[in-house]
Amino acid sequence: MENKSLISFEQGIEKLEQVINDLDKNNVPLDQALQLFNDGIGLVKHCNGLLDSAEEKVKVLLEDANGDFSTDNFIISGEGQ
Repeated sequence: MENKSLISFEQGIEKLEQVINDLDKNNVPLDQALQLFNDGIGLVKHCNGLLDSAEEKVKVLLEDANGDFSTDNFIISGEGQ
């Protein structure tokens, strides 16, 4: 698998979906299934890291002059609707 640090969130999710599809077929040899599972875990960790980074950037953008965070006006698509 390519260097995960070069993979965008969207690419990581796409690769993770492919890993899941490959494992769902149930015709993968055990060695390959274990490698796919390991790759999938790595992709999940990578994508979570990207999400955490994005969250920190949003927090910095929303921090007011007093150092307090004002997130009550920040609506994530699909929430509170």
